[in-house]
Amino acid sequence: MRTRVNIVLYPNVITKTFSDTRSYEAELRVYRLNLPHVPLLLCNGKAEEPEESVWYISTKRIKAKPYLDEKGFDPARLAAALADFHRASMVDSKCICHIDNQPKNILLNAGDFYFVDFSDSREDYPETDVSHLLLFWAEEYEFIDFIRRAAAFLNSYQTQIPLDPQRWRFCLSDSINRFDKRRLQHRGKNPAVHSPRNRNWLSEVI
Repeated sequence: MRTRVNIVLYPNVITKTFSDTRSYEAELRVYRLNLPHVPLLLCNGKAEEPEESVWYISTKRIKAKPYLDEKGFDPARLAAALADFHRASMVDSKCICHIDNQPKNILLNAGDFYFVDFSDSREDYPETDVSHLLLFWAEEYEFIDFIRRAAAFLNSYQTQIPLDPQRWRFCLSDSINRFDKRRLQHRGKNPAVHSPRNRNWLSEVI
């Protein structure tokens, strides 16, 4: 059965309800760890609705907007934020990865980045999260603009967490398959015309 997630916005609080425990527990785990650049957990639990049980999580509301809506966002600063997030849970080369790090799940407010929506999160190699995030840029930007932003991001990230070349190629391939599958399912769109060149650059850069 497809997971149903509902979101209710209040002035200073956001509450999400979940129809299954898997998504609820995956998201709750991240908030309980109090990881960097993650909204503060306020409360959570189970609520009995008239026809079903639902689980809820309430967090502090971050009054911000998706970072790609800010044309002048700093790629290096985003990379530093993601490295902080990864390093805080790193054990034996794996960490908690966001997995669903599409632009609407990374918020920017006054230069500070926040990660939200962790229902797909899991322990994985950081190369998985980084490669998937950069695939959105490969769709968004023409080649020169893309490599300028991606290089700034990767240089900043690797000052804190070096990426392994062999793992990078494996994780990038897996991220591409997942990215394209989701794009076709949700938007019915093929990659942008400049995407293959950008992806090829990604495959060689680490």
